[in-house]
Amino acid sequence: MTDLRQFRLLTTHYGLYQFSTAMAGAFAGAYLLRMGFSLAQTLAAFAGLLAVRFVARSLSVPLVRLVGIKGATILGALVVAAQFFPLARASEPLWLLIWLATFALGESLYWPSYHAMAAMTGGGASRGRELGWRHAVAAFVYVVGPLIGGVLLERFGAQVNFALAAVTTLLSAAPLFFMPKIDAGEISTPRLSFREIDRRGVLAFAADGFMCAGLAFAWPMALFIILGSGYESFGIANAAAGLAGALASLVVGHVIDRGNRERALIVVSLCLAASFAFRASASWSPLAAFLAHASGAAVMAVYTTVLMTMIYDRAKNSGAAFRFHFAAEGGWDAGAALGCLAGAGVALLTEHVSLVTLPAAAGIVLMYLCVRASARTDHTA
Repeated sequence: MTDLRQFRLLTTHYGLYQFSTAMAGAFAGAYLLRMGFSLAQTLAAFAGLLAVRFVARSLSVPLVRLVGIKGATILGALVVAAQFFPLARASEPLWLLIWLATFALGESLYWPSYHAMAAMTGGGASRGRELGWRHAVAAFVYVVGPLIGGVLLERFGAQVNFALAAVTTLLSAAPLFFMPKIDAGEISTPRLSFREIDRRGVLAFAADGFMCAGLAFAWPMALFIILGSGYESFGIANAAAGLAGALASLVVGHVIDRGNRERALIVVSLCLAASFAFRASASWSPLAAFLAHASGAAVMAVYTTVLMTMIYDRAKNSGAAFRFHFAAEGGWDAGAALGCLAGAGVALLTEHVSLVTLPAAAGIVLMYLCVRASARTDHTA
């Protein structure tokens, strides 16, 4: 099978998987807020989910050894599809715990395996363009998905929306069955994976997790509150952000492939800092929050492409892509959990909900240092 066909199959899977996330998963925080949870409580719940995911990942390694990287990606997607049933009943403490456990287990299987497959599929001189296209596909579904999700949640209820999302997640596994077995290196024990970690990769992912706690967890919930807690208006804001992200993804991929990763890194770090400042000051106006969300999505699309070209190249060159991503995802969980707790602390101290994003801005410095050092090492090698 050609690398191009593998790339297309993996991108098709990723687009369907992200569509279910855009249609329902991205509304999970908003859904909990509508149930009556406070912003601080919801962020604390996500911190708990990330902690459970960190532990579940170590417990899932024997299963990954049994079914392989491709099998673990498929199985993880199937378990993630099952999370929507308990989420619909999360107002009851028992179902909330079941949702946290199910979602954490599914993602603990899915993300290290998916990233290992992505790292070993394609790459080289076309890595930036490939990631640009994949993120553009994801960004496109983040235009359509939120519009559909917002309408379904507002007019038909969570059960209909979550059921459709579960079916889409199940369908996303289909393209993976047509891919060949992926050799992503030795599937080590958790102890060995953490002992022989790529420190730069883990630290970069930990910094990314800390930032995403503000940008992907805290900010969407703050935006939902600022926009009046309406699912449809929240979906429209996410759709506009998806369009901005799609356009930015395509541009930056070509820039990176021409050897300008370090230049893009400087620009994106400055833009990230400005994006945090814009979001943090957006409480006063729904329009300001809307614009901050759209511009921030464009910045995140560029940033994610810059970061993941470095991560995937290091994973592929390590000769043990799964082991690399197993440790890196652990770093991401730890960083994101700490970021969610920091945001929850801010939510308890202030009524200005947009300020919950500010603590996560501290991750920019560590991310910049890790990616810059990696780019210079690769250049001299």
